[in-house]
Amino acid sequence: MAKNTPNRTRQEKASDEMPDPSVPSAAYQKMAPKWAMINTLLGGTDAMRGAERMYLPQHAEESNLNYMERIARATLFNMFELTLESLVGKVFVDPVKLNDDVPPEVAKLEDDIDLLGTNLTTFAREWFRKSMSHGFAHVFIDMPKLSAEDKQTRTLADDYAENRRPYWKLVSPDDVIFAYASVVNGVEVLQQVRIRETYTEVVGFVENIRHRIRVLTPGHWELWELKPQEKAKDKPQWFKIEEGDMDCDEIPLVTFYANREDFMLSKPPLEDLGHMNVAHWQSVADQRNILTVARFPMLAGSGIQQAQGTQEQMAIGPRQLLTSRDPQGRFYYVEHSGRAIGAGRIDIQDLEAAMASYGAEFLRRKIGGRTATERALDSSEAISPLRDIAQRFQNAINRALGLTADWLGVDIQGATESTEGGTCTINTEFTEDDVNNVALQTLSLARDRGDLSRKTWLKEMKRLEVVAPDLDVEEEMKQIEWEAKNLVLRPTSVKAVEQIRANEDITASTDESPSDLLNDTGTLGGDSSGGPQPATGAPPKQKGNKVVTKITRE
Repeated sequence: MAKNTPNRTRQEKASDEMPDPSVPSAAYQKMAPKWAMINTLLGGTDAMRGAERMYLPQHAEESNLNYMERIARATLFNMFELTLESLVGKVFVDPVKLNDDVPPEVAKLEDDIDLLGTNLTTFAREWFRKSMSHGFAHVFIDMPKLSAEDKQTRTLADDYAENRRPYWKLVSPDDVIFAYASVVNGVEVLQQVRIRETYTEVVGFVENIRHRIRVLTPGHWELWELKPQEKAKDKPQWFKIEEGDMDCDEIPLVTFYANREDFMLSKPPLEDLGHMNVAHWQSVADQRNILTVARFPMLAGSGIQQAQGTQEQMAIGPRQLLTSRDPQGRFYYVEHSGRAIGAGRIDIQDLEAAMASYGAEFLRRKIGGRTATERALDSSEAISPLRDIAQRFQNAINRALGLTADWLGVDIQGATESTEGGTCTINTEFTEDDVNNVALQTLSLARDRGDLSRKTWLKEMKRLEVVAPDLDVEEEMKQIEWEAKNLVLRPTSVKAVEQIRANEDITASTDESPSDLLNDTGTLGGDSSGGPQPATGAPPKQKGNKVVTKITRE
C-alpha cells in the first residue's frame, strides 16, 4: 500500500518524472551571461534599448518615465561589431583554397557546402566570425535522412542522382546546451551532445513554433519535442518523436575554439572590448541626457505670491506678461554650468580611443620572452594572436573535410585523422600596415584632443615607420616652430596681407602689390581651398633682425 511504502530516495523519485533533455551543462551556464552581452551588442541599438536595465541601470530616484526617455535617446557606437568585422575580413581577404590532396568527391561540394547554396568560403567566414565573437562555434556534418525502406533498396548511384550527400550546418554555441566527452588515447571523443532547435509548423494561416532538442551519441541520434502547455501551471514535458542510426561511428561535430579555456569553455577574444562598448553605451546615454537638461534653462522667480485662496497658475510664453506684486520681485533663468558636459565628452573620447586600439593588439607580433638577439633573428617567425587563431581554424576546416570524407566512404591511403579529407589554405599573413592603420587612428585622435605633444606624436610616427626612419625629430620640431611663426595662413583681404607684413616684419622680395598676392577666392596664392600656403624653398636666412621671405603664386 502506498501509505506503508518506505521513504524513497531522490534518485527514485526523479526516475518517475518525465526525462528532460533540456537540462544545460555547468559549462553552458557559465558561458551564457557572456553570450547574452555579445548577442545584445551584435543586435545593435534596438537590442541594447530592449535589454533596458541589464546594460543601462536606472538611477536611484529616477522615475520610470525619465528612465525610458533616457534610454530612448541613447544610440550604440558599435565598435565591437566594427572590430569583429575588421579582424574577420583580414583572414578572409582571399577565398579558402582547397589543396590538391582533397578528394574529388569532397572538392565538388565546395560551391554548395550546406545544401543551401553557400560556398565554402562564405560558410567558413561565418563559422570563424561566430567563433571570434562567442569564443567557439560548431559545425555539424549531417546526411539527409532516409526511410527504413529506402535504406534497404538504395544504391550509391541513387545518392548521386538525387544529390544525397553530406552537408555542413553551423551550430551556434548557445544552442549546444550540453556536451560530454571522454579522453581516448589522449584525444577528446564526444560521447553525448544535445542541440537546441526550433521547428515552424504552419496550420492554416497560423505559425506554430515547436521547440526541439537533438540528442547525438556515437552512431545514433534522437529528436525530442516539447509538448505545448495547456495550462500555465503545467510542467514542461518532453517526448521523443524520432530516432535513428548514423553511418558514422563518431559524433560528426567539429568545435573550433578561438580562445579555449577548457572543454566547452572559452574567453571570447573580444569580450573585454564588449565591456568597454557597454560602458560607452552608458556614458553616451548619460551624456545625451545631460545635454537635454542643459539645453533647457529653467525659469525661476523671486517675490512671487499667489492670491490667497486661489489655485491660479502662471501663464508663461510669448505674448504673456510676467508681473509681481513685490517691488523686489524678479524673474530669471537658471542654466547648467556645462562643466559636466565637458567631463562626459572626455570620458566618451577616452573610451573610443581605447576601443579603437583594441583590435590592433590582435595583429601585433608576439615572440615571447627571448633575448634581443633571438628576437632580431626570429622576427620573421613572430606570430600575432590573429595569425595563431587563423592557423588553428585552418586545422578545424581540415577536420570537417575529414568527417565529410567519412560520410562519403572515401578512404585515402596514408592519411591521418586530420587530413583524411584533404587540407585547405586560408590567409594567415598580416602585414605591419594592418597594425599601423589602427594605431594611427588612435594617435591622431589623441593628438587632436591634446593628449599627446607634437614631439611624442612625431616619435610614434617614426616608430611606426610612417615617416622616414632617419627623420630627426629635434630638427623637425625647429622647422615646425619656424613655420608657425612665419607661414601666412588664409589672408582674406589686402589689409590682411599688409597687417601680416607689419606684424611679422616680413620684407617681400616681389614687385607685386598686396592685392596681386590674393587669388580669385580672396586667399593668398596657391589653390582655391584657402589652405595654408608656405613660402617656397628652404627656411629663410636671417638678415640682421629681419626675415626675408619670398611669397610666390603657385
